[in-house]
Amino acid sequence: MRSFSVGFMNLDEYFALRARGIELVRAVRGSSVPELQARGAAEGEARDLANLHEVYFGKTPYTGLQRTARETHHGVADLILIERYVRRVKSKLDAWKLRAKLCRAAARDISRVATRELKKLNPPKPARDGVRVTRGKDKWKLGITGPSRAIAEVWECLDGTLENFTQQFFNSTSRPEVTTNVVITLDELDQIARGDGDELVLKLFNGATMTGAEYVNSRLSKIGFAGLFHPMMGPVDCYRTERFANDKQRRLLSMENPTCAWPGCRRPATECQFHHIVAFKHGGCTNVSNMVPLCAFHNARNADDPFWVNRFGRMDRITGRTVWVPPYPGPPVPTGIYAQAPPLAGRR
Repeated sequence: MRSFSVGFMNLDEYFALRARGIELVRAVRGSSVPELQARGAAEGEARDLANLHEVYFGKTPYTGLQRTARETHHGVADLILIERYVRRVKSKLDAWKLRAKLCRAAARDISRVATRELKKLNPPKPARDGVRVTRGKDKWKLGITGPSRAIAEVWECLDGTLENFTQQFFNSTSRPEVTTNVVITLDELDQIARGDGDELVLKLFNGATMTGAEYVNSRLSKIGFAGLFHPMMGPVDCYRTERFANDKQRRLLSMENPTCAWPGCRRPATECQFHHIVAFKHGGCTNVSNMVPLCAFHNARNADDPFWVNRFGRMDRITGRTVWVPPYPGPPVPTGIYAQAPPLAGRR
């Protein structure tokens, strides 16, 4: 076989060195990632070698299992593969047991053995009975989990079409009336009044959408809501044809942002928390000009303190409009009913 040379080392020597995994990892002792890079290693390769050295030669309470793992004859690539599987184990002791077992397995069997052992260590969580909705950008999905007999009885009444499902469902219960919790600008209202609302998409505060034509043709409940939004100051008030509801602020804020105000989130405002833009602990008031609906995840992720590190972004109001201020240089992103507005150049 012909020997290919690269500088002073031929490929046979290179592959032979890579195959002596533990010996190569041992040689990393005392070298940091930047130092390995300075000696010619790529960043990813340097990080992998440093991590492997920490695992196989670093401090651990499981020294016996560590010694067993060090007896392996696997090359560097196989050691890296083993660590990818071991990272999926929560218990440190179980992780070391799996590592030792994979180090003793033949290279061709690593993935098979790891998959088998991980199924034992991380059994799937039992399914919980319930009904869940998955909100896609355009289409939504409804999932039902329950005893086989109950699901089979439901399925026997269906033919697999959405029309049949809704017909069967609403035969036993009344179809909910559409309450006018819809955000409509004056321009859109004028368009609907002229009969040109077929292509106009309106947003309900439960996260769903409807066209202007569907809005007109819907069977509306007798008492509706109208939200008044000032073009510069934001939400002004919420009017009802009878008396004010106790959740007036929530309703008005939900009309302004029908879904979680964080860009890209489709969680309906009805399932959101109402976040204080200026944190309550910092003196922020509980009024509509200082609140915005955020799902629990994004409410926790929001950077409450504008003077602290903004790692993921934060909500704000600029000229009355709710905006998301990105953690990187760039203009704030208008949200909710302001999403189609011209981009903002400044920050509050």
